[in-house]
Amino acid sequence: MRTALLVPLFLLSVVGCDQSGLAPAGDLDGEWQWQFNANPSGSSVTLTLTTVGPTVTGRGTVCGIGPACSPGAVTIIGQCTGMSFTLTIQGGNGFVATYKGQVMSRNELRGTWTEATDSNTVIFVRK
Repeated sequence: MRTALLVPLFLLSVVGCDQSGLAPAGDLDGEWQWQFNANPSGSSVTLTLTTVGPTVTGRGTVCGIGPACSPGAVTIIGQCTGMSFTLTIQGGNGFVATYKGQVMSRNELRGTWTEATDSNTVIFVRK
């Protein structure tokens, strides 16, 4: 009986950010876009992520409102544990944001995006 309970717990602990193939829902690898990228203001966020064990790295683009794409290109570093992750996004002119969230499905990330003292719930979808 004990073994029967431990196997599902073990499987839950290894899914998420790794690429074991046990749970594709937890795969962070790939290109992600902010759910509102196609908005009239022109603001957008796109992230391309790669995981190796618990380490997440990547690059992307963060464009604010208006014709200028600022801060523009960003680099991403972070960590993931199970279905949870924390990313630090850094760009030009001292831009730093954190995105802390959960893998909701193979095609959705949901979390809190924090820039300076502002924070909002942000959803990314697989591109």
